[in-house]
Amino acid sequence: MSYEIQWGKGSAFNMGLVGGTKYRCERYSVPNKNRNDHWFMLADPYKTYLCTKGPYSTPEERDNAIVEEVRRRETE
Repeated sequence: MSYEIQWGKGSAFNMGLVGGTKYRCERYSVPNKNRNDHWFMLADPYKTYLCTKGPYSTPEERDNAIVEEVRRRETE
């Protein structure tokens, strides 16, 4: 299955849905010296937050980690 994160727009731009699954995510960054560290929180319809993970160096690295976490949970 190919998972794609559909990020919100406007005031909900930090919120996303992982297409084809029950999972939703939230992205955020934390300033760290001369760069931002990127993190995410993962949730499903049953629990507010399942996990929070990071830091990641780039938004792309964070998004890949979200997809891998969902893939792992889907196969459990």
